[in-house]
Amino acid sequence: MTIEFKNVTKKVRNGPVKVDYLDLNIRIDETKSVALLAQKSAGVESIVELLCGADAPDNGHIVRSHSISWAIPSPRFLHKHHSLAANARFLARLYEIDEREYLAKIAEAGDLGPHLNTRADKCPKDALSLFCFLAGAVLPFDQYIFTSVTAGGKANRERVADTIESLRARAGLLIVSQNPKLAKQFCDVAYVFDQGQATYFDDMDAAAEFFGAIGPEAGEEEIAFEDEAELESLVNVDF
Repeated sequence: MTIEFKNVTKKVRNGPVKVDYLDLNIRIDETKSVALLAQKSAGVESIVELLCGADAPDNGHIVRSHSISWAIPSPRFLHKHHSLAANARFLARLYEIDEREYLAKIAEAGDLGPHLNTRADKCPKDALSLFCFLAGAVLPFDQYIFTSVTAGGKANRERVADTIESLRARAGLLIVSQNPKLAKQFCDVAYVFDQGQATYFDDMDAAAEFFGAIGPEAGEEEIAFEDEAELESLVNVDF
């Protein structure tokens, strides 16, 4: 099973980011662990939305023959006035799974019991970030797309890495990153996005060398797609 972009055209206009992807052809197998390496100027967030089905191409076709997650750990699904448990129950109903079992999996995987009845906007940032990660990671997708592998802060780094590795053993992974060293930890092949093109590499070292030539390498603590800023907008806000 695969996800395929067939002659896809997408014009990205997001603030200062303006890039045109013309006749883009990508093929991602369900069982592959694939890095999507891109600087912010490449507008790869729009590519991820196309992969997830959250947006449609301007032209061309996208074929999906298996299920794929949303961009984890994005907090965009959260209702900030509701508790984490209420947000989880909404997702369970959306994906037609048992609410209690789903909530129990999240609580057990992240030791989040003390925070589940806390409103999202009042929850500690690291706990909220970990919840957003686990909310997607414990669902039974065929392929998972992660825009950050540092959810939950430094204290949860090993927990997050172990979860991703366990998913990798049974499903496909897409890791969006500005850090090829970090991506190499989980991925075997890569697409590098630059100036409206996607270049495929079956060697992560070659991908890293190519990516390093087009821009500076980000630090290990990168948070893709400004998830950190989105979390800040939810936490410790007065209403």
